Amino acid sequence: MTAETRKEELKNLLERLNSGEATEKVKKEAQELINSISAKELSEAEQELINDGLEETELRHLCTAHIEAMAEELKALKANVPVGHPLSTLISEHEEILKILDRLDELNAEIQKLNKFEADNPLFEELKEIGTKLLDTEKHHTREEETLFPEVDKGGVTGPTRIMRMEHDDLWPHKEEIMKLAENAAEMNFDRFKEELKMHSEYVVVTLRDHIFKENNILYPTAKDMIAEEKWEEIKAQSDQ
Repeated sequence: MTAETRKEELKNLLERLNSGEATEKVKKEAQELINSISAKELSEAEQELINDGLEETELRHLCTAHIEAMAEELKALKANVPVGHPLSTLISEHEEILKILDRLDELNAEIQKLNKFEADNPLFEELKEIGTKLLDTEKHHTREEETLFPEVDKGGVTGPTRIMRMEHDDLWPHKEEIMKLAENAAEMNFDRFKEELKMHSEYVVVTLRDHIFKENNILYPTAKDMIAEEKWEEIKAQSDQ
């Protein structure tokens, strides 16, 4: 099967999945096909769907088969980029962000068990620290948008970067709300505080984990395939500024 044929079949499957035809048979077909297609071919197929009029939002939540099939992409990518390469740096930053998300998830669960605000409980001070770290992750997103994404866009595959930018924008207000909640916990009705913390924390944890997975396993391998070696030095220089 040629690359062009695989892309056409994938486009057809994505259209069927996004139209609601998510039967086990279609999911199985998708997984079998995705196992035979590269991240670059996947991104190109998604780009063609966007060019044909499909909204980016319809491609944001990748099917389970897609996620499972791409699980090996990160391992291969890490083996092929040296320490100091922009992609190596971004992947390492993702690992640190995932640790922040793990702790946010734990903090939220622990705070949900409380019946009232306790000024001497270290959980609330740690929530402020996690809130600060979450806001600081914007530096990572900004660097991607200013240095990596434009080079991917130049290759004609703008769909993945547009989706990632959209998710960056969606995540920001939820991060801000977590910080505000951490700073104002003592003054708030505690039940309302817990409810809002749960809502914003769960959104950030689920969305950002999924976002990182898609960047690591789809966007970054696509970028590695598309961007010329000499361009990576320019990206690194811009990233280091």
